[in-house]
Order: sequence, then structure tokens, then C-alpha cells
Amino acid sequence: MPSRARSFPASFVRRAFTLTEMLVVIGIIALLIGILLPALGRVQQKARQTESENLMQEFGKACENFQQQFGFYPGIVPEAILAGDPKISGLENAVLHLCGGAIAGDDPNYNASTYSAWTEINFNSPAGTFNIKVNPAKVGEGPRIRGTQYKSFFSPKASDLVVVKGQGVGGSPDVDMDPYKLPDLVDAWGQPMLYFRQMRENGSSLMKGAQAGDTLNDAVFAYGGAKPYVESLGLGELSQSQADSIFVAAPVARRNSTFAQVLRSVSYGKMGATATPGFTDAPNQGAKRGAIAILSAGPDGVYFSKYDGLGTRAIPKVDIVLESENTKGPYIADEYDDLRVFTGG
Repeated sequence: MPSRARSFPASFVRRAFTLTEMLVVIGIIALLIGILLPALGRVQQKARQTESENLMQEFGKACENFQQQFGFYPGIVPEAILAGDPKISGLENAVLHLCGGAIAGDDPNYNASTYSAWTEINFNSPAGTFNIKVNPAKVGEGPRIRGTQYKSFFSPKASDLVVVKGQGVGGSPDVDMDPYKLPDLVDAWGQPMLYFRQMRENGSSLMKGAQAGDTLNDAVFAYGGAKPYVESLGLGELSQSQADSIFVAAPVARRNSTFAQVLRSVSYGKMGATATPGFTDAPNQGAKRGAIAILSAGPDGVYFSKYDGLGTRAIPKVDIVLESENTKGPYIADEYDDLRVFTGG
């Protein structure tokens, strides 16, 4: 029987994509990538922000629980002494009191053999002297307070408590790592959080210590505990220089009030300083938003960057105190990418 070649209708014949069609497909894919990648980035940033805020809230609750039990907020070294000799940060001071890893010099067992191998830190400031011994390996085992051992008041993930690079401890130049290897509470971007606790419920000034010659008499908050972070030139996982922070870049005469704009209650109004002599410290006379304040630098890794809020890359702004620069008073703090949590009366 003769063989017959099988024939196919012309419409059935397969053909490859033309160059034009391939370019169209590639263009569509590139367009989708251009649309989706920024959206994905925003989702990731929002997730990090939420993660950081939740951690800050948890830390704040731990501080509240501590206060309810002992009548004061955590910080093993007295705030006024730490402010004058910040060999550790205010945040580390709180972590040691909440989680353990330190024993205070006034503890009856301070010189016991159990603690003989621990590292001693001596604080000397105009407000007095204080000694502690630290052992980072013991952080998480719970604090020893007034001669009694307690369970830890705060138990975050291991990745939330890390030794932060680039701290300027005790006003020294930045070091690669904290010499005491004390863990710091970090946000989702790997930057340490600032922690301020009140020295007194009310005072004539909200913040003191950020300007040369300051005394802490009658101030609610002290700057010193923030110094190891705020004056760093290469802080944290992002290795960000804090020289761009308005906390250190603001005019020297208004640095306390710069902190106050971030920490004070909006219920007292804008209270912006004018150029009139005698009124440059007006924001520093407001009321606090809480007994403790916890701050994250946000995605840029700089505490209240001069390029954020009022400022831009083209026109940085370092003054949020003068009314001529900032007409919004403390409300301006909401325009920065930094995160803030306040708690306590």
C-alpha cells in the first residue's frame, strides 16, 4: 500500500515568537517589576516598623511592671550619676535591671566570690559615685535587687538583644564594640533604641545635660545616657554617623530644647522659642509625655536626621525650636521616620 504523508492545516503549524513579541513581553515584565518592587519595599518597611513598635511596647510594659513592683523605673545606676559618667548607655542600664547580668555596689553580696570574676565598672560624676559588676553571659537570668534574686522582667528574642557596634563609651572615640560587651535592645533595622527615664516627676526643665555647663538640678530627664549612641560616628548594623542627628547638629544653645520638642506633651501647645532673649528655652519648660521614653531611629538609622522632618537632602534643617524654623512645635516630631513610645504618668 502506498504511504501517504500526513498533512496538517496551515493554522496548526507552530511558529516561534517574533522579536517584536518577545520585546513586548520583556517590556511588560519590566513594567510589572517596576511597579511591584517599590510596593514590596514599602510593605517590608511597614513590617519592620510594626515589629519595632511592638518590641518597644513590650519593653515599655516590662518597665511598667518593674515600676509597680519596686516604685521606680529600671536603671541599675542612678540616673544623675550615669548622666555625668556614661560608661554605659541608658538603655543598657535598664536592660541590666530588667534582665540581670549585673550586681550593684550596695548589694550585701557585692564582694562575694560568686561575683569576683565579673567586670567592675566605676562611675564617678558630680552627682556622686557608684559601682557595679557586670557579666553579659548572665543577662536573661533575672536581676538581683536589694539583695534578692528575681526572674527576668523582659524576655525578647535573642536577635533583639545584641552588642551594638560603634558606641562612644564615656565620651571616648567610637569603638568597634562596647568594651563591656553589654547587649543593647535593637530595632528591626539593627540600631539601638534610646531610653530616657525621669529623675523626678516634675521640674523646671524637661531636659538637661546636652549643653556645656548644665546642671541637672530640677530637670526631669538627663541627656548623658543617650551619649554613647547619639554621639557615635558609625552606629549599629547600619554603621550610621549620628553627626546628622538634630540632637547634636542643633545650635548648642538649643540642644536641650531640641530634645524637649521630641519628648514633651503637645497639650501645652506649640511653645516655640522666638529670637527674643530669655525665650529661647521655652519648649524645655513644657510637660513630659511619659515617665519613660523609648525612641527608635527608624529606617534611616539616624535619630531625628536633619534630612528628615523639616529638612531634605537639598535643604537640611537642624533647628526645630525657633518659631521661624518650626511653626508646628512638638507636632513636628510626627513628621520624622523615627518611632516613639511613652509610658508612665
